[in-house]
Order: sequence, then C-alpha cells, then structure tokens
Amino acid sequence: MRATDPFGLSGQVLDGQFRVETFVGEGGFSIVYRGTHVGLSEPIAVKCLKLPPSLGSAIVESFVRRFRDESRLHYKLSQGHLHIARSIASGTTVAPATSALIPYTVLEWLEGRSLAEEFEERSARGMRGRPLADAVKLLDSAIDALAYAHAQGVVHRDLNPGNLFLAKTTSGMKLKVLDFGVAKVMADSVLAMGSAARTLGNLRVFTPSYGAPEQFDERLGAIGPWTDVYAIALVLLEVLTDRTVVEGEHIGELAAQALNPTRRPTPRLMGLSVGDEVEAVLSRAVALKPDQRLRDAGELWGTLKHAMAASSAGRVSVAGTLRMSDPAANPAIGGAIQVARAGAASMTGPSLALGGTLRMSDAQSAMTPVPAVVVGTPRPWTDGDAPAQGPSSDAPPARAATARVTVAIALVLAILVIGALAVWLRGAHG
Repeated sequence: MRATDPFGLSGQVLDGQFRVETFVGEGGFSIVYRGTHVGLSEPIAVKCLKLPPSLGSAIVESFVRRFRDESRLHYKLSQGHLHIARSIASGTTVAPATSALIPYTVLEWLEGRSLAEEFEERSARGMRGRPLADAVKLLDSAIDALAYAHAQGVVHRDLNPGNLFLAKTTSGMKLKVLDFGVAKVMADSVLAMGSAARTLGNLRVFTPSYGAPEQFDERLGAIGPWTDVYAIALVLLEVLTDRTVVEGEHIGELAAQALNPTRRPTPRLMGLSVGDEVEAVLSRAVALKPDQRLRDAGELWGTLKHAMAASSAGRVSVAGTLRMSDPAANPAIGGAIQVARAGAASMTGPSLALGGTLRMSDAQSAMTPVPAVVVGTPRPWTDGDAPAQGPSSDAPPARAATARVTVAIALVLAILVIGALAVWLRGAHG
C-alpha cells in the first residue's frame, strides 16, 4: 500500500468535506493527493506534511500551531493575488495505518506541470535556452505574485522550479507560486527544537541548489525578501540556459559554490551574451552579502526590465550586410544601407528600395550619396558624379529631406536609363 499511498489516506474524507482519492507525488516536505471538494464537486489538491515519527508530542503541537498560522497567511495571500495557488482550508488528520498526526492543507487543483517538469521535458527534446525577453515573459506572473507577497512582509524561503507551476488558465498558461510558508514552518520548528533537531535527519528547510548564501551561513545576514531575489535570479538563469546553475554531489559542495566570493552565478559566467545593464542587475541579485542585493522581487523585476529597455535602446540593428557609419563608405548596390547621423536616436524614417533598402534614422540628416548603378563592376562616386545641389538650408527640414530623396531617385533612374541605352547601342552596332 505504501508504494502507491504513503499515508494510506485514499478514500478518507477530511473535515467532512474533502475526499482524498489518488496519491499524486511526494516532495521534500510533503505528499500530495488529488481529491474532490464534496460540497462543490470540484477537484482539489490535498498536501500533507511529513513529520518524523520520532518527534515528541510537545514538538508536534508547536509545529502544528505554526503550520496553522502560516496556512492562514497563505490563505490571505492567495485571496489577494491570482498567481499564488489558492488555499481553501487546512487541518490535521491521523494516518490510518500508523496513527501519526498529519497536518494538511487543501488547495485548488491546477492542471498543467511544474517548471521543473518543463525543464525535464525541454532537456529530453534537446532544447537549449530561450531569449531573455521570452524568459521574463514566462516568469512574469509568478514574480508579480512574489512581489505582492514581499509587499505584505512574507518571504517564500524555498523558491525553486518545483514550487513554480505552469497552470492552464482561461488566459493561457500562467506561472503560479506554490508552498508559501512551508519552509518557514519547518525552519522555525528546527530552531525551536534546539539539539533535538537532529531527529529531523535529512529533512531540508530549503532546496540547496537554489539556496542563498545566508541560508548556508547565517553570519552573512538575516533571511528576507532578498533571499527570494537570489533564488529568482537562479531560476531565471536556468530558464535562459535550460541547465541547472548550481550543481553538486552533496550539500557541502552546493554551499561552497553559493559562498564563493570570486565566482558569482551571473549570465556571462553561464556563457550568455547580455548587455552591460542586464549583467549588472543580475550580478546584484546574486551578491554574496544580502545587503548588496536588490531588496525584493518587485525591485528586481522593475530594475531588470528597465535594464533590458536600456540595452535594447543602445543597440543599433543592421538591416543588411553593411552599416554606413562613414558618409564616405562605398557599399555595393543590392545590400541594405542604414544611414544614421552620429549620436542620433534610432528611428525609422523614409526608405527607398533599390534592390536593397535605404533607411534614414533621422529625417533631418543630410542625404548620404546613393551608390552608382553601372553596367559592369560597381564603382565609387567621383567628383563629377556628385548630385545636384538640393533645396536651400532655409527650407523646412522635412521638405528639404524629401527633396533630397527625390533628387537621389531621379539621379539613379537617369543612370539606369543611360546604362541601358549604352548596352543597347553596343548591341546595335555590334
């Protein structure tokens, strides 16, 4: 029975209204069942916490009291934000086979998969990372939920891909946050137990691969929203690369990486090409000392999006094979030419298609000579080829720019006609 139902709860009805039906899975802290809300005939998830059987009654009572407090807090959070998994109820029950006390919480049933399962599926398909904009879009709803929780003074403490769930909603797949408060209950209980904490054995109060430095060494500072900021940065890097950022055989090795002051897990360390602004933001997010990090999820996400916009604005895209940064450049016809006045903001102006594309980033810039079209090998402009003088400088700028474009078009068409006529004459006299 224990292989398919660890607590033997299938078939039980909890608190007279929550029917436990099927064992779904097991994590570090809990065992999850699928069930039905009897009164509403709606599917539910029943999450049961695992307590070591050797705990004394006083410790169990203290644990259950903390669990109830955190469950009430989770309920309030989930009522305030759609992307925190909705809490319905909590309580305690007794395992039929062992008579062990089992704290449980009843949650909305979510259709979908965890982000950890998403990573496994992508790895099996040989996929390798996503663009930064796509990664931010994927995590956006969950980070917004974390920002809301941080604003309420609540820290998750165990943020990892297993606690982020890609749920099917009426507006598409949205990432939701699970297990608020569970890590705090476990951590507070360990502190309250003192030397008796050894009875918890290998039970962890956070996931070491996503643990912040202060979770390994409390001398660095207190746990707070900045602890979640560190985990968010690691999850974002994993979305960007499709590989775990911090890996090791045992907790000591993972701790050593988290506490290494000279090798911080940043995008460029992971081999990613990002702008200086983005690298700086994520470097702050994974700083060794908590007081050097961004304060909470809201500040991290807002600063990151600003950095992305700054990086994008500072990037000049090349439409074809050549950037015309020097007015004396000599491009071959048929390529795309981008004309930009030095220091001008990037914007799309009038364009002219001549087998390629001419783009003016500033409608008021001086017209750069268009490459000559000749029969045979293209050649550079010479003094004798210079176009006629354009409109006077006291004309309105937009009208002057239009006139210059018109002159250029007329000149190119004239050259094309002369070239074609030359070919025809050579053929006629051949």
